[in-house]
Amino acid sequence: MKNIMLTAVEARAKAQNDLGMFTEIRNIEEAILIASAAGNYEVVLSNTVMTISVVYCNVWKGAVADRAKEIQMASVVKYFTDLGYSVQRRVNPATGTTFNWVVNW
Repeated sequence: MKNIMLTAVEARAKAQNDLGMFTEIRNIEEAILIASAAGNYEVVLSNTVMTISVVYCNVWKGAVADRAKEIQMASVVKYFTDLGYSVQRRVNPATGTTFNWVVNW
């Protein structure tokens, strides 16, 4: 008999919010393409779903525990570091409660 319950791998994948991850990664990719076409070697993003969210920032800082959001952010970092980029998160100085993605190549 086939299991009707999700496996741990399937549950983890669902928790990662596939569409949200796709959008976050595509926004960063687009910013990289635009910046590199302009001759830049760095892009700073402050207007993505993750970067405008106080919750994501608090999870990153360790102030709030949310395994799904931790995994989502780690997946974004891994995606770009696997492509050779340097990816950092920095507190957004304009808000103090959100973060910026800083990507270098």
